[in-house]
Formats: sequence, structure tokens, C-alpha cells
Amino acid sequence: MEPREFFIEDRLERFRLKAFCNLGESGLGFFRLEEVLGMAEISFSDLLDLPMNDSPNQGSVELRKAIASLYPGVSPDQVLVTTGTGEALYLAFHIALKPQNKVALIWPAFQALYEIPKMLGAEIVKVPHEKAFLTSTWKDIDADLYILNHPHNPTGKTFSDWEWETLIAEFRQKKKQVLFDEHYRFLPSEGFMGRTGVDPNHSFYGTGSFTKCFGVTGLRVGWLIAEESFLKRTRSFKDYLTHTVSPISERIALGLLNAKESFLPKIQSRVRKNIQSFDSIWKELPHTESFTTPAGGLVGWLKLKPGISSEDYADRLFEKTGVFVLPGSNFEEEGFLRIGFGEREERMIEGLLRWKKCTDLI
Repeated sequence: MEPREFFIEDRLERFRLKAFCNLGESGLGFFRLEEVLGMAEISFSDLLDLPMNDSPNQGSVELRKAIASLYPGVSPDQVLVTTGTGEALYLAFHIALKPQNKVALIWPAFQALYEIPKMLGAEIVKVPHEKAFLTSTWKDIDADLYILNHPHNPTGKTFSDWEWETLIAEFRQKKKQVLFDEHYRFLPSEGFMGRTGVDPNHSFYGTGSFTKCFGVTGLRVGWLIAEESFLKRTRSFKDYLTHTVSPISERIALGLLNAKESFLPKIQSRVRKNIQSFDSIWKELPHTESFTTPAGGLVGWLKLKPGISSEDYADRLFEKTGVFVLPGSNFEEEGFLRIGFGEREERMIEGLLRWKKCTDLI
């Protein structure tokens, strides 16, 4: 079998590089290589001395140590470095799932979180986001694998402290597999790092990356966290896919993780200001009905007035203003737009002003 067309990525490929104001992507606007090396405190001569052999299949020890330090109680031996989070998810699903297994996840969802399990013969249990962040919702949901994507893409929602602690305790009691997809841990609504549920000793796996949050998606570095026996099988599977991550990407990734305290606060401030700018104006945007301020991450979920095609709206908005947004239809949920908050602040403001003035979208 093969998965269906990747709706989100197809649209991103068509519009993201042409947009004046890119509110369609789920990552921070990119930095140039010179800027990235400065952030990572790496010189060009450092890269010139880099051996261009294969990195270790599991990832360099130094990089795995840096990733493990992000998770309480996790060792470098429980970390697999992958080519982006997409590969980490692909590997984890192939090892964790069997045909007819049930996979419960927050809906709507990033397509890879359910499309690959469906391809493998799993049954998808959709947990609507309106009630997914309440522990009581999950009590009667029986599944072989639970996926918690938080802060959530596309809504930006997450759990309150009480709901979170209670739900973690519930999952431990169930003694079943949980996958925590925590791409936006570096962008909580407040503080420096968001919470994690990853605990390999309880089969609480984790997938993550920093690339979207740091504006370096081109590095294609992600990771999978799991107990050693599970990780051994995924590492072997990885040999049939990408085999290793580029040593250049690994070296820059290590530098960025080690130096994150020096540049991440500025990124966090930029994202929070963009969210505040949008929150202050969305009611003035044509044909919009509701918006919930994201509790973390880089994206939010804007509801349109009834009867409006999200794809038609997004197409017209781009044609008339150069503002790119992602239609809810790409998440198989009509009547919404996913808004990304990773654009440069000045472009964000100008894009919103253009959008506000564009009253003939329907």
C-alpha cells in the first residue's frame, strides 16, 4: 500500500516560496546559513575540518547527549537521530503497530500522524480537539497506541497542568503505548521549555525536533526517544531508509542545541508578538468567526463564517494580497484556516493590514 497525497505539503510546495507574507507554514521563517552558524557559535573553519564520512547510524554520541538532556531521565542510548521528525514517525509506526490496531489521536491532525498508521492497516480513533484536552475524554477510549501532539498542530491548544498530570497517571495505569509528538516544546506560551510526557520506561515514546522552532527546517534533523529494545529495531529499519544523517547537519544541530539559551528568547518573543498582533486584529478580517489564542507553538486555528470554502478563501487571499494561509480542507476539516506565526514581525503586520482591507474574498 501507499499513503494518499500529502495535502498539506502539496499546497506548501506551491505557495510558500512565492508569498509576500507566509502565514501558511508551521515553522519559523528561515535564517540564512551565516546567521545559523552565528547562532550555533560555529565558524566556517570548523565545518572545513569536518570529516565527510557517515555519521553513526544512531546519531553522534555528542548530539544524542544534547537531545537526551532535554528529557528527564533519558539516556543517549534511548535517542535515535533521524532525518526530520517525519522519518521518526514513520519508523515508530512501523515498529509499534500491527494491522487492526487502534490509534487514538487529537483531531484534526498533521496528516503523517494518521496517514501512515492507516497505510499499515490501523484503525484511527479521532478525538475532537474541543474536548481532547480534558482527561475525562480519554478514560473510555481504548486504543493500542495513543498519540498526544502538543502544543497541538493545527489549533495551538495544550493541556492545563492539572489535566496533564492526571492524564499521564491515567496512561501509566493503562500500560499501553503513548507517542508524544512534541515538535513545539521550544515555544511554550511562557517560560523557556514546554512540558514533556516522554518516559521510555513506561513505553511513552517521543518524537521531536528544533528545526521549525529555530528557523532551520533545511537541516532535516529530528529524533525518536524510546527504550533500547524498541530503538534497536527502529535503528535497523532506518538502515533501509536514510541510513545516517549528514555530519554537517549533525554538527550544526549540536551547536544550536548547546547555544539555544543565547538566541531562543528572541525567537520566542517574536512568535508571541506575532500571536498578539493577530489576536488584536482577527475580528476585523473579512468573514472570520472565531479564534482561540494558541497556548504554545507556532500555529492557530481560525474559524470562517458558515458556508465558506477554506480553499477558495485561501486562494483568493493569496491572489489579491500575497498572504499565504493554509485551508482547513488540507486537514480534512472544512471552514477553517491554519495560521502560522513564524513570519518576520514587519511582514506579519503588513500582511494583516492587506488582509483586513481585502473585503472581496467571497
